[in-house]
Amino acid sequence: MTLTMQRPPLPGASAPEARYRRRLRPAGTAQTVVWVLITLAVLGPILPLLYASLRDRPLYQGGGHWTLAPYRQLFSDPAFWNAARNTAEFGVGATVLAVIIGAVFAVLCARTDLPGTRVLSALVIVPIVMPGLGLLLGWNTLYGQGGYVTGLFSQHLGITLPDLSSVTGMSILGGCVTAPITFLTCRAALTNADSTLEDAARSSGASAGMVLRRVTLPLLRPALLNSALLTLTLAIEALGIPLILGQPRNINFLASYLYSTWSNATSPDPGSVSAGAMVLLVIATVLLFVRSRLIGAEARFVAVSGRAGRTRSLTLGWWRWPAVAVATLYVLLSSVLPLLGLVLASGVRVLTPLIAPWRLITGDNYRSMSDPVFSRSITNSILIAFIGALVTTVIVAAATLVAHRSRLPMRRTLPYTMLYPRAIPGIIIGIGFFWTFLLVNPPGSQLRNSIWGIALALSVRSATLAYVVLYPSLSQVSEALDNAGRASGAGWLTVSRRIVLPQIGSAVFAAFVLMFVSILNDYDPAVFLVRPGNEIIGVTMLDSFAQGATGPVAALACIQVAITIVVLGLGGLLVGRRLIRGRSDA
Repeated sequence: MTLTMQRPPLPGASAPEARYRRRLRPAGTAQTVVWVLITLAVLGPILPLLYASLRDRPLYQGGGHWTLAPYRQLFSDPAFWNAARNTAEFGVGATVLAVIIGAVFAVLCARTDLPGTRVLSALVIVPIVMPGLGLLLGWNTLYGQGGYVTGLFSQHLGITLPDLSSVTGMSILGGCVTAPITFLTCRAALTNADSTLEDAARSSGASAGMVLRRVTLPLLRPALLNSALLTLTLAIEALGIPLILGQPRNINFLASYLYSTWSNATSPDPGSVSAGAMVLLVIATVLLFVRSRLIGAEARFVAVSGRAGRTRSLTLGWWRWPAVAVATLYVLLSSVLPLLGLVLASGVRVLTPLIAPWRLITGDNYRSMSDPVFSRSITNSILIAFIGALVTTVIVAAATLVAHRSRLPMRRTLPYTMLYPRAIPGIIIGIGFFWTFLLVNPPGSQLRNSIWGIALALSVRSATLAYVVLYPSLSQVSEALDNAGRASGAGWLTVSRRIVLPQIGSAVFAAFVLMFVSILNDYDPAVFLVRPGNEIIGVTMLDSFAQGATGPVAALACIQVAITIVVLGLGGLLVGRRLIRGRSDA
């Protein structure tokens, strides 16, 4: 005879309840670990940054005491206030232009019978999926001083275009680059909104223009407000535009002011730079708070029916052809031609409209990619993008499950924590991690002296993209599947791994692709972390452009664009196949 000993149930609990609680213990531990990882990665670097801004000497020097001297020195610097004024002018100008352009395109593509809306919708978002520095160099090739389009307008048409290196010119560039944010936000709002109100206005005799002005635009108020505040936040943190276009004219924004004060000053002052970074962080946080409050107050303008209804397009009549011509011209001038200009700059010895480009064709710019700095930059960027995207997607997927499919008491803070990195200027994340690596050692020195510290900063910066891709897909998976799995005896880990994650597999892969592209093309958080031997593409482009190596920089940017196009193309193809396979299996 064999005797089997059974552990008695917990006091006050039945045997099934005791078994359920034991299954939750490892799940609760895993959920807590995920919460701690996300919180430390996002909020951890802020504390060392605050600490550094309140010390009388850099953290890498011993001793010191608490002081507000870094803030007094920052606020007494006229260059800081000049940069703040330029940033405000640039932010307002870029935001207004981006909101107008994005809203017009969204209405035309989602609510009218404009021809070719599918192609226009794809082309108008090019600026946010292509490398920002590459597109910026393309703009400079065409519309900068001595650019091809600038020379064409001034010599043959007698028209002087706005100086791209002025605050006004940079605002136009910033507005065109960020217009896709408003376009995507407003198009999503119009796609989900019921057209009953617009149909009622048309049936009462209102013209298409009146319907757009009196009904459609008021429905877009929450989306316009959301995109405007997001665009303003991105404008405040702009670094590449003032570094490439502004600094040759001694025009600084807040981000470039901090970068120059640290990197180019004869006697760098890390304290005042940290204080300036805290000022930027407070501004970004306030904008994020205002955005969340105002969007909630504007919810009364949402008109989404309980079930999807048929959306009728507004008839533009003969205006549809001038409208499609203007829209096509804008897309060509803002996205297509700058990319072609970048390719042109990468294949000539000297870029000048005074000499025909076919007389200056050379392959030296691409041959210079064999230089160790350029080749290391490409290799490091691809490696960082792949490993960073893979690890971050896994962690964010787990955090999304904890936030929306668990009973962890702290789970409600995770969505806000995962959205926060994209609202923080990238330069602040870089400075925060710089001080963190100095204070937390080990593993600070190991991370600071390798590419993995850069990978950590870039991954934290882009983690928001993975969350905004995964959460909508997860919300469409019924919680009845979770309950059924638990009823059959499976714990949270098993249900998440075996039931929920397979349902959102396509979203997980799409998040990985977007993370790869974002990390590959990002550079703001790395400008304070890159060391000789650990170069990445974006920072190498900034340094080489400052040294006047325009051709090699354009060639490096073209390689970055090519990698982005290949990854996005393969990613879209594989996601499409997964969706088709999923429908056939269903």
